[in-house]
Parts: sequence; C-alpha cells; structure tokens
Amino acid sequence: MLVEEEEVINNIIMETKESLLAKPIYLKKRRSSTVPFGYELSKKDSQYLEPIEEQLEALKAVEEMIVKEEISLRDGCYWLEDYTGRSLSPAGLKKIIDKKYGKRQERLGFTTA
Repeated sequence: MLVEEEEVINNIIMETKESLLAKPIYLKKRRSSTVPFGYELSKKDSQYLEPIEEQLEALKAVEEMIVKEEISLRDGCYWLEDYTGRSLSPAGLKKIIDKKYGKRQERLGFTTA
C-alpha cells in the first residue's frame, strides 16, 4: 500500500465540529462526477464525499415505504424534494432501491426460469 493511500485511509474518519466525543463522519471515495443523493463534496478533499445524515435518513424512510408499496416512486421523489430541498428523479430513486433491495419482481417472489 502506498504511503499516500495509508494517509488517506487514516484521514477517512474525521471528528465533527461539535466535540471530540461526537459521532465520526465516514467519507466515501468519489467515483464519478455526479454527487449521489445524501452526500456532498468534502470541504477538505474534493476526492471524497461527506454523508448528509438528514438526507440519508429521509431516503431510508422513503425506500422502506416504496418497498412496502405504501407510496409510488414519484410520490417518494416529491416527498424527498419537499423534505430535503434536493431533487431526485423517479428513475434515480428506482435505481437506488433496485440496487439495495433487488428488483420489484424479485422482492415480490416472481422469478422467471
């Protein structure tokens, strides 16, 4: 492992501004030019993304409602935009849910042979 990589790994866990005992922030390495929903560019290093807890919690709540089929993808997107101020397309939300929970047919138990 390169010295630079070790340095980056050691700096991945950063303390929040409130206190040293506060919950650490876990950074993700940036993989594309698009910043995913629930993350923002790190202020210290633009190669990393910082999680936005409020957005991630809202996304998780909407994901669970969609998987249980309580709301539609479009309604989930409207709710997320209203609650967080950040927009997400229904196709983008579907991609997130399919990646995490599997496609709808698989979740419902319908598989083709």
